[in-house]
Amino acid sequence: MDYSKFSLGLRFALTSDSNLSPERCWEIAFSEVPITHVVGSTLFGAWDDVGAAESESAYICMFSNLPLKVGKALFSQLQHKPVLLSYLTIYRPFIQNNRVEKCSTVEYLGSVQEDGSISGGEIAYGSMQISGSLPEVCEKPGQCNRILIAPDAWAGKFTSADAARHMLRSASHMLPKAMLRTQLIADGGQGTLDALVCSNNGRYLKAKILTVSGETLELHYGILPNRTVVIESEPLTKEELDQALTLPQNKGFTEYIIAAGAGVLPEDVPEGKYATVLGKRIPASQRNSIRIEYRNGIETVLEVCEFNLHLSKADWLIALTRLLDEAGSMKDPTTDALLFHCRLLNKHAAVLAFTDDGRFFAKIDDNPLVPIETSSFDEAADALFLIIKNTPVSPPPLFPPIMPEETVISDV
Repeated sequence: MDYSKFSLGLRFALTSDSNLSPERCWEIAFSEVPITHVVGSTLFGAWDDVGAAESESAYICMFSNLPLKVGKALFSQLQHKPVLLSYLTIYRPFIQNNRVEKCSTVEYLGSVQEDGSISGGEIAYGSMQISGSLPEVCEKPGQCNRILIAPDAWAGKFTSADAARHMLRSASHMLPKAMLRTQLIADGGQGTLDALVCSNNGRYLKAKILTVSGETLELHYGILPNRTVVIESEPLTKEELDQALTLPQNKGFTEYIIAAGAGVLPEDVPEGKYATVLGKRIPASQRNSIRIEYRNGIETVLEVCEFNLHLSKADWLIALTRLLDEAGSMKDPTTDALLFHCRLLNKHAAVLAFTDDGRFFAKIDDNPLVPIETSSFDEAADALFLIIKNTPVSPPPLFPPIMPEETVISDV
């Protein structure tokens, strides 16, 4: 296929909860992309076989054959379409010519006509009609909510990225003119790789290592722009982690972040390498050495992701947590850390809390928990943002920050 001039690809996240097909991806694209800047463009669809090391697979809806200036204007428009963004991958939601050209199997849908219809293609999906509107903007920025959506993973249901997309979609429906931003959250275990790579525009890689039984295991890891290697070691054995630290392709890289979570903590790293080891709880027996520094997981993730910088530009922080008991306790180290930073920067906080039996609650700032009468996560998120919609934009209440609990414990 001829990808002449400028090509822009929309990478739809094909996660287990999204239930997206190519037809549904194009239907969303048709309903969200405005006709402005796409007349005359040619449309292609492709399964993304370029980002094979990423944690999320994707289907790409491409708009090609655009003049560079027009393509950049389209890109600028789509970045302000939160409903569309809520279906795209967190990592590189848009790609341009150099990556588009590497996709192997490509379908040609046709070219966009003056009336928004698509014709001349080899395959058709859905309405084949561009019907999106221009992005809604806030005419008075000081009167529109600035919201940072930073949910932790929901074990067994959502990853942090899944939850962020669902909550972004709810926020865009309830608060169409709000300025929305998402931030992946992890506590130093699973999900840390995605949080660090996505927040810092790093890159994903993969390699083959051997298990104790001699079987081949595919390791997914990342490299940040400052040349720090990120490895999630929670599912690895000590022997597999040792291999991960000596991969031939990482020769010359000396700084490592090892997201150990609740898994095996390394006691040493190879000569010439230095590691920051993140754990959910670090035993007191694991002492820092010249080559290893053991640190609290969530606080290090927030630091590396420059969380405070993003939070400083928001009015509201949106968090997600599990209730731990019938009394409504939200005593969770990750949520506590987020709320600590929220209080420190004097921001509003809205927490969507859930129980294992499917009940939902909303908590705004220091107010009591409010039950939400639904068993649907999306409807509960809608209810949370409706509360925010009905809360006037105002300075948050002043209260002293609560210091997070110490996470280093004794062996005794």
